[in-house]
Amino acid sequence: MLVDSDELQDLADLLKALGEVNRLSLVCRLCECSAPQNAMCLCECCSVDASGVSRHLKILAQKGVVRFERKGRERSYSLNRAYVASRLRGLADKIELS
Repeated sequence: MLVDSDELQDLADLLKALGEVNRLSLVCRLCECSAPQNAMCLCECCSVDASGVSRHLKILAQKGVVRFERKGRERSYSLNRAYVASRLRGLADKIELS
């Protein structure tokens, strides 16, 4: 089963975004949340300060892992569950069926 280079690059970018421990911690924390969270609420799950959490969330948003809503100056983040699950499931299926 051949995969085009754009699809491979997108998957590599997703895995790279998830491959940093603080970003993965943020994703795991967002998995537990039923409502969007701001960066300050997410600080407790990482070993970085609020500005570091914001930088990690920006990277995750750029790769489609999280979505954000802007309310005034505050941004609230939620996990893009369907996107992340489908991409990882697609990779798992390729591994399993190969």
